[in-house]
Amino acid sequence: MFKKLHRLDYWIAVPYAILSAIGIVMVFSATQNAYLSPVMSISKQAIFVLIGWVVAFVTFRLNISALKSQNLLNFLLFGTFLLLAAARLAPAINGAHGWINLGPVTLQPVELSKIVLILYFAKWFEKKPWEPHRGLSYHIRVWLEPGMLQKLFWPAILLGMNLLMPDLGNMFITMAVLLLMMMASGMAFRTAFTWMLLFFVVLLFLPNIIGIFHLGQSSSYAVRRLTNFVNPWYNVDQSRQLLYAYYAISHGGLFGVGLGNSLLKPYLPESNTDFIMAVAAEELGAVLVTLVLIVLLFLIGRLVLVGIRQKSQYNRLFLYGLAGLMLMQAFVNMGGVLGLLPITGVVFPFISGGGSSFVFFSAAVGLALNIAAKDKQIVAPDPLDYAARRELKR
Repeated sequence: MFKKLHRLDYWIAVPYAILSAIGIVMVFSATQNAYLSPVMSISKQAIFVLIGWVVAFVTFRLNISALKSQNLLNFLLFGTFLLLAAARLAPAINGAHGWINLGPVTLQPVELSKIVLILYFAKWFEKKPWEPHRGLSYHIRVWLEPGMLQKLFWPAILLGMNLLMPDLGNMFITMAVLLLMMMASGMAFRTAFTWMLLFFVVLLFLPNIIGIFHLGQSSSYAVRRLTNFVNPWYNVDQSRQLLYAYYAISHGGLFGVGLGNSLLKPYLPESNTDFIMAVAAEELGAVLVTLVLIVLLFLIGRLVLVGIRQKSQYNRLFLYGLAGLMLMQAFVNMGGVLGLLPITGVVFPFISGGGSSFVFFSAAVGLALNIAAKDKQIVAPDPLDYAARRELKR
């Protein structure tokens, strides 16, 4: 049972373990003097980490080919939809739905939906890769064929549920990851560049769009977050979480004020989840936060490298999708803290408190380790090749 551990990719496992440990420490520190129980928070986070490691070991042992079963994928899609529907019917938190209260813990199904959609579209783009010599209109026609359209029904429902929450941050992340997987399946560079250019143009002219449609006076929670991003000084009361994040980062400087010594965390909402990197910047300083980001980028880079080496399109696209998910989630979280993007409530991978994100990310990391282990699998020599057999026994 444990023979497979000899083929463990430590370049993935070690950064994952380091980030897990940093997350436990930061959750404990971020909840001190912040109207939260630090002992309860660190206990819960330690349990989540332990569960995540167990889940990662289970997915490390799985047969990857079993995940390509259409029946299993349909079951995961439907099960995720039921969880999202239950979350939508639950009471709103901070203007949005998305959490299922399970007593001492809460479940956020959108974290599961992102992993399920990566698995689903890894198989989709393996069977229907982007043909670079064909245009966008051709692929849209192919995907809208009756048989193909039926297979897109449940993924579209899951994406639509994000809009109903509303959870625009995770919607944006999921769409970006799926676009990345589409590009990796064979999309022409010109088409990919057009999509990216369109995104940056919309972002550049976002202030003008808000002004044209007079969105600054909107009562919508999601729209208010956009207006606060464009001009955080327009309504200081609504933007105070971003302003306090600025103060925390400025107060921390290069080397920080020390663990547990943050002055701003009592004023930061969700200091142990959404804004944990602001607390980390104040307590650890810019230098150590940069090192944490380097560890995460190393993990992402390793996933990409292992993906490049894959002969299986499915394995390659899954690894690219997971790497893209980690990168986009960290980018959106840090972008919100730094005021580069609207605040969306997206947590930082492995560092933020909470079980849903950590456990589901751990499951995906276990699958990545599973794929990487196959690259290290020793090929059995010919029974008559005594020299090779003798070498393998050493």
